[in-house]
Amino acid sequence: MAGISHIFNIARSGIQAHQQGLATTAHNISNINTKGFSRQEVVLVNARPAEGVIGSGVQVGQIRQKVDTFLENKLTAEHEDLGFITSKYALLVQADGIVGETDHSGLSHSVTELFNALRDVTTNPESQIQRTVLLAKGEALSLEFVTQAQALSQIRLDADQEIFRHVETVNGLAIRLASFNDAIFTSESSGRNALDLRDQRAVLINELAELVDVEQIQLADGIGINVGGQLLVAGNHANALSTIPDADNPPLKDVAFVRSDGSTFAISSKLTGGKIGGLLQVRDVDIVSFQDRVDRMAAVLIHEFNQTHQAGFGLDGTTNNLFFSALTPEAPVASDMNSGSAAGTSVTIANSSLLTFQDYEVQFSSAAAYSIVNTTTGSTVTTGSYTSGVAINFDGLDVVITGIPAAGDVFTLSAQKGAAQRFGLVLTDTDKIAASSTALGVPGNNVNALALVNLHTTRQSTLGNLTFNDYQTITIGNVGSATREAELLFNTTTLEFEQLQGLRESVSGVSLDEELTNLLSFQRSFEASARMITVADELLQTVLNMGR
Repeated sequence: MAGISHIFNIARSGIQAHQQGLATTAHNISNINTKGFSRQEVVLVNARPAEGVIGSGVQVGQIRQKVDTFLENKLTAEHEDLGFITSKYALLVQADGIVGETDHSGLSHSVTELFNALRDVTTNPESQIQRTVLLAKGEALSLEFVTQAQALSQIRLDADQEIFRHVETVNGLAIRLASFNDAIFTSESSGRNALDLRDQRAVLINELAELVDVEQIQLADGIGINVGGQLLVAGNHANALSTIPDADNPPLKDVAFVRSDGSTFAISSKLTGGKIGGLLQVRDVDIVSFQDRVDRMAAVLIHEFNQTHQAGFGLDGTTNNLFFSALTPEAPVASDMNSGSAAGTSVTIANSSLLTFQDYEVQFSSAAAYSIVNTTTGSTVTTGSYTSGVAINFDGLDVVITGIPAAGDVFTLSAQKGAAQRFGLVLTDTDKIAASSTALGVPGNNVNALALVNLHTTRQSTLGNLTFNDYQTITIGNVGSATREAELLFNTTTLEFEQLQGLRESVSGVSLDEELTNLLSFQRSFEASARMITVADELLQTVLNMGR
């Protein structure tokens, strides 16, 4: 049989339980604007009955979060996607501004101006005025190529610096995540609640996901975070990322994982999400493809213009004069996966009539055997035996590699890489402009000048059977199309992100109306329990008075 003291205990349990309810409700209300906070609720259960049958009041069974794990994981993945496309889109917009043209600026305009000046020379080959204008237009074209090439290169350098800063941020977040793992494990191991710590850890995970694609692994002592296939965070221990020189992409850097012994290895190829993934994609793929098209156009223009110009005669009777600076291909670049000691020494033009202006790889099957592969077409150009320092000749190029290669080593090269940045007007004397096709035809002969003019509308096989202006139009279209696609994806991803945030808010967010309702409910229940104490006290006084 329950006594008055039992009523006191039941009332006390009600006061304690509803006091906890009031505290939890107040906690929710105070965190209504806290980033990443998940609404908490008190779960009340009936206390174990006294003597097995008599009710003993209420107790707090648990305080739980309103969290949808699937939705949280989706939101983390959306952070990765949004970070990726945000960084990619921002850089592509810059590239579009560089390559894009107006009626009075850009490569197409400068090319047209050069050939228009040549047309003026054909009408009056001996005029110094027309010749001076031609040199000025040649200088303007050179400046346009160099400016555009440098601006595209600067985008890559800026992306590289951004990657470095993001790597530092990733390392800081990893240390904080390890600290939260430790605090949560310690708290929950001792039976205490760590819901707020879990919320804060989730916020950090999303911040990390915005920078780099992550994989979460549930470990015994917390959440493990995989980045690039490597465990960046394991319980209370944080590893680190770093940046190291990218051997086949100088002077840029690779993202690397730092081993416990301090050694590093590159993981850039495995990073496909977050801002770092987006920056790597633009830096090493998108901008490189744009640069290659600008370089190819520059190289073909230099090659075709110089060849035709060298065949003519100037007013001073000289011939074989270059108009633009001669092509100077860059040395072969070793892959950063090479294990041999060989190094690319030089690439020189042996026969300009055989140039394809395509990309090649020198692939070593052993220390003494190589294959030349045209990576543009996928075909094998030639094979041969390798001797250090001896030129390998193919498609009009002499390629020199020195040292001892290992099987599997690869070197990349082309005749056009960097041509736009090295584009320059070498002719400064107007009398050396070769308008005449013969020495005897000077000064009135304009046949060679007409041949130069014809280059403007000639379809170049090395440009895909396109004219210079048509090729540049496609380049502009490629950049614009890539930028537009990125813009559409950015808008779509932003919308999806906002929708997911809205869904999370509906599940885990704090509703002020709901909390005020709970506040009134717990308040009334608390007051009722307090009233029960008063009633029990009055009953006890009555019993005591009966004994007097």
